[in-house]
Amino acid sequence: MLAALTFNTAETAGTLSATGAFTGYTYVVTFLGDVSGFSPDAVSVLFVVFSVACLAGVSITGALLDRFPQSALVTAVATQAVGMLGLYAFGVHPVTTVMFLVLMGGALGPVFMTTQNAMLHYAPGRTDIALAANSGAYNAGIAAGAALGGLVLPLADVRSTFLAGGLLTVGSCVVLLGGQLPRGRRRSERSTRR
Repeated sequence: MLAALTFNTAETAGTLSATGAFTGYTYVVTFLGDVSGFSPDAVSVLFVVFSVACLAGVSITGALLDRFPQSALVTAVATQAVGMLGLYAFGVHPVTTVMFLVLMGGALGPVFMTTQNAMLHYAPGRTDIALAANSGAYNAGIAAGAALGGLVLPLADVRSTFLAGGLLTVGSCVVLLGGQLPRGRRRSERSTRR
């Protein structure tokens, strides 16, 4: 059972996940060529595969979003994290690269869609402001992710941009699940039980 989302939780999680995604995705062409060993023609085909995965992810999520809004958001963010961390860990193997690239692609569109749905639902006022906040936060995440990847790249390697992005996306999951972490009973509850 998930904790109730709030507007700020959805906005924070969306920003973190966008930042994470674009920390790695900005450098995906270099990653696919240098780390995974794909030719430029194969990279073009992989972008088509990525796009089809994104379309499939949006289609599946759209069918389930009204019934499972919180679960859809957490699932999309967690799938993105698995895809990015999988690319970091197994990106030297072409077959696993394709598999994790599909997971990342299948999550990228749904993350934005489910975050927007949550922000509209929990908007403290006008929904047009909520839409603008979601778009602004997502675009800020894109810019921050590209900048962070640019800082990581000269210090490590292109694989590390996916590690950094995956860890930020895990942070987004933590934000979403934060209210569900087990907590000790309050003192007053312990003292009344005998």
